[in-house]
Amino acid sequence: MSEFVKKTLVGYKEAPGGRADPECTHVILTLKEYEGQLQRIAAAEQEARTTKHEAEKTLRSVRGDAQYKIQVAEAEAAKTVAALEGELEKERQESAYQRGLNKNLLRISRERANADRKLKPKKEHTGYFVVFTGEKEYRFKKDRRQWGRALLWETILQSPYSVDFSEEQARKQIKEDFFEQMADGSWMIARLGFDTFFDGRFERLVEREDWEAKYKMKNVLLRPDLKLRAGFRSGYWEVIILHTKALGIVPPEMRAQ
Repeated sequence: MSEFVKKTLVGYKEAPGGRADPECTHVILTLKEYEGQLQRIAAAEQEARTTKHEAEKTLRSVRGDAQYKIQVAEAEAAKTVAALEGELEKERQESAYQRGLNKNLLRISRERANADRKLKPKKEHTGYFVVFTGEKEYRFKKDRRQWGRALLWETILQSPYSVDFSEEQARKQIKEDFFEQMADGSWMIARLGFDTFFDGRFERLVEREDWEAKYKMKNVLLRPDLKLRAGFRSGYWEVIILHTKALGIVPPEMRAQ
């Protein structure tokens, strides 16, 4: 049985109060107790090593499983992306084919419309000609109390698109004709006698700092004021546009026949 003692100059002396004795400095164990203590320490250390080994083994297994799952997910994702890219490429090719087909059909339609209206040269003519042009008083709000007036020009052009086109189809094609840059880098609006276009109404145009320097002396087509009407007598859609200056001399091929 272990003994609680205190160390003296001549050796060890039993501490009367046992473990609770404030003068107790040492515990004397029997050999059996000492060996048992060593065994428990060794068992605890072994258990700690075993626990650590199992934990590391489990961690390696979890990491390996996670890495495998990541690789599988990445492989599946790569397959999905490849499949989507393949479908997207097919869609692009189909879209390009349809655009080319539509462009060709529109070209044929325009040429037929030009021939029907005796517009020459049939293949090169824009398909647009002037039906009417005249001055128009334009009123706009300057502030809460004041209204401004400006003398603008209104022009009606007959388009190459028959009234068999829906309003939506005709509007889309006319806007593309007017505002998309052509293959040679030019704009069709320049061929129709306009210097440029402005993507806003007249009152916004004159508020710009560069109005005097950039726009005032030019014939500016006001893009938001583009309007359509169906010409059932002629059989073609007409476009009504508002611009800042007169057209000038309209070439014979651009006049109503």
